[in-house]
Amino acid sequence: MSDIPIIITTGTFIFLLTAGFITFFFYSYQQRLTAHLKEKEELKIIFQNEKLKAQLEMQEQTFHSISQEIHDNIGQILSLIRLNISTIKPDDYASTEQKISISKELLDQAIEDLRDLSKRLNTEFVNQQSLSALLQFQLSLIQKAGYHHTTLEVHGEEEANLDPEKKLIIFRIAQEALNNVIKHAAAQNIAVALVYLSDKIILSIKDDGRGLNPSKHSLITGWANGVGTYNMYYRAHLIGAEFSLQSHPGEGTLAHLILPLAS
Repeated sequence: MSDIPIIITTGTFIFLLTAGFITFFFYSYQQRLTAHLKEKEELKIIFQNEKLKAQLEMQEQTFHSISQEIHDNIGQILSLIRLNISTIKPDDYASTEQKISISKELLDQAIEDLRDLSKRLNTEFVNQQSLSALLQFQLSLIQKAGYHHTTLEVHGEEEANLDPEKKLIIFRIAQEALNNVIKHAAAQNIAVALVYLSDKIILSIKDDGRGLNPSKHSLITGWANGVGTYNMYYRAHLIGAEFSLQSHPGEGTLAHLILPLAS
């Protein structure tokens, strides 16, 4: 009988110890879960903010290129049409017919160019197009300027269910890389390759410009001493992609992105 209080005390101690351990474990789990959910929500907010920033930057670049297109291309076409019409001589039938014919062709070209511009002003254009179509459209605009020869190669079956948000980020990274080539590389040729594999998407953008010396440029500050390159790395990281730049003086630059696909 004298052992009963000891057994009760021991049992009570073990019970309280177990209860305390369970309480501590549950509290610790709740703390970790709360921290995880908070971190997840913060990452979601960061991703949404970056998506909005990418959309705004893309719109800004679109407006800038449209302004250049109107000034350099459509404006020039309309000036030629005006010149043709103003020099028409009613008594010279053959010359008048030729100038009217040329003016019609120029006007058709201006209308087609305006249609292209209207597509770029459509906010749903990016969502409606495939990644390869967006890249081809961007390269066509670059080539139309007359300073660069561009090519696009697509290998594999295009991913139809690519997340629209990831597609936007990839396209924005491509735009930034192409913009760097146009501004800094002094290149003549730009080659873009888009490869679809069963488990990943690979995008590469290669130019034959002056290249850069990696030892003189930090990947944190950007090889061109700007935020554009840092943004490419940062945005690639946000969507779970790997991004790299390879360059040597006189050998051009290769921008390379690999996006793993969910199984």
